[in-house]
Amino acid sequence: MSVVEFKRLFQEWRIRLERARQVLQPPTWSVEEWNRFARVLAFAVHRHGTHWETGGTHFWDIRWELHDGGRLICQVEEVPGEKRALVVAQQGGFSEGHENYTWFYAEFGEGGEFLGQPYWVDGNWKDALAMILLPQQMAAGFYLADGPATVPNGLMGGEVPSRPLLAGG
Repeated sequence: MSVVEFKRLFQEWRIRLERARQVLQPPTWSVEEWNRFARVLAFAVHRHGTHWETGGTHFWDIRWELHDGGRLICQVEEVPGEKRALVVAQQGGFSEGHENYTWFYAEFGEGGEFLGQPYWVDGNWKDALAMILLPQQMAAGFYLADGPATVPNGLMGGEVPSRPLLAGG
């Protein structure tokens, strides 16, 4: 085995071990990172979700089917001039036969800051939605170094795709 081949194998195993460490000990997000994530998610649901109005309150909703059964629901509620709230909940799956399991809930002020203390449960739901919302370069961050973007940035970068992220249901 050549020295170059040995270095390549060592580098690949180092990356794999680092990824395993990140799975076993994921980094925790700060309140600022949760706020940024929540604002972008609310924007995406508002832009691409199914919309309806009830008694002066506006709702937007996107739902995803889950591999293990059930649905992940992202919903924005807005009372014009009063409040805007985002909820991410799971219906079915491990919560079958019970009420919806709430993964995230927050209310926003006019400037997009959290009003009060947001509620969240860290989990795979966050990673799955972050992969949809983050630029592709960030999604491959375990391998690629920061540099000039070669593909258009996703929602976190300020640009919005010209097509819906997925079909709302």
